[in-house]
Amino acid sequence: MQNNNTSAAERIRKAKLLFASGQIRESIREFTVAEREGYELVDIWLSRGAALLALGHYKAAERDFSNVLQVQRDNERAYYFRGISRAGQGRHQKAINDLTQSLSRNNNRGIAHLIRGLSYAEMGNKSDAVLDINSAGAFSDAEFDSFTKLFGSIGHPFRNARALLAEENAPWNNLLDKSSAEKLIKLL
Repeated sequence: MQNNNTSAAERIRKAKLLFASGQIRESIREFTVAEREGYELVDIWLSRGAALLALGHYKAAERDFSNVLQVQRDNERAYYFRGISRAGQGRHQKAINDLTQSLSRNNNRGIAHLIRGLSYAEMGNKSDAVLDINSAGAFSDAEFDSFTKLFGSIGHPFRNARALLAEENAPWNNLLDKSSAEKLIKLL
């Protein structure tokens, strides 16, 4: 059994290195083999889910994060990433629910505020959208840049948010601070 665990641990390490070096599809294959070997499933699901998310495979990513939450109901990262995957599918109310769970455990995720704000905008809830988007503006550009570098633009499921931003002289535009508006435009 020790050899299997060592082999799986090495496979997970290799998969994480592949992911970090941008070889995302290869990392997913390695995570899947490690999953079959049954080693550290929560770590595998979180890591493979992030890789699937990076490729835009939102449903598959959601499955991995849901698996984590079946084992660890309080896993903040699983709520965070599942919320993003649900937003990517246009399932905004479920995204809001997950991102709220994430933020209740770790309020220092600017991207969670931003994506939840965009989802609120899609649901027509302008006041909560503005609050979250402005909250996101308080977080570092490094976090935002890291997210967009890995996951890219996610504008597709946020048509209403883009339309709201495009409204000239809309009251909501006057409520967004400049930093928040710039980050939002880059993401969409």
